[in-house]
Amino acid sequence: MLSRKEKAGFAVLALAAIAVIATPLLARAKAENGTVVAIVNGSKIFKSQVVSALEQNNVKSADVQKAFPIIVNEMINEKLISEAAKKADVENSPEYKQRLALAKEQLVKSVYLENYLKTKVTDSAVKTAYEKFKAGNQGKMEVHVRHILVKTKAEAERIIAELNHGSSFDTLAKEKSIDPSASNGGDVGWFTKDQLSPEFAAFTKAAFELKPGTYSQTPVHTQLGWHVIYVVGKRTIKVPPLKNLEAAIRNKLGQEAVQNLVNSLRAKADIKHFDMNGRPVAASKKG
Repeated sequence: MLSRKEKAGFAVLALAAIAVIATPLLARAKAENGTVVAIVNGSKIFKSQVVSALEQNNVKSADVQKAFPIIVNEMINEKLISEAAKKADVENSPEYKQRLALAKEQLVKSVYLENYLKTKVTDSAVKTAYEKFKAGNQGKMEVHVRHILVKTKAEAERIIAELNHGSSFDTLAKEKSIDPSASNGGDVGWFTKDQLSPEFAAFTKAAFELKPGTYSQTPVHTQLGWHVIYVVGKRTIKVPPLKNLEAAIRNKLGQEAVQNLVNSLRAKADIKHFDMNGRPVAASKKG
């Protein structure tokens, strides 16, 4: 009788053997382009087509033998549906022609925008944007803040008094703050001096003046109400390498490029506006 350790060893060897056999299967199948794996009403399905579908679905080599017949059956179904659609003369139906026209219009726009963005979101543009971002942020100080927001100065002063007597900031934030961050103990995360809008200048000033682990001894007023601020920590920003930010930069450049394109096209266009009843709401104008 085999021991548990020996059984485990044979199981590992069996898995390795399957992998060795299955690994070249896709490569061999690719070479056999002329192999027919099914015929549907005289129409052939080739092994190479099935292999391509397996690769597109990221089927692992070890699973190829199980997945192969499933893909073949799906292809048979597709052919049968396609034949039925042709017999029904769908291509000459009004619904088909309408959808085809819409699909073509969408495809034309997609190809146009793709080609346009290739000229705007270049490697050079991405690198320039990254260097600009790096120059503007590397070494900046940012602060991690929690706060309690209440409607009146008197309420804020009472909260400060409770904190001075040992009450938990987290608990008071959850109980008394009217800000959405209350459920998270008043945590608003990290921010730099120039990240908040000018309306919150007093909040920013107080946050950067406080030392980590301390809270404001006097209420801070903004347009939202009265704040009691607690500084969790401070740190100097270290900008990540380009490879970590490239996707986000490309996305941002793409959005900006499309918006600039739309603005340019609108500026040159003759646009007339109408209300939902078809009545003009503005004179003809550019943009």
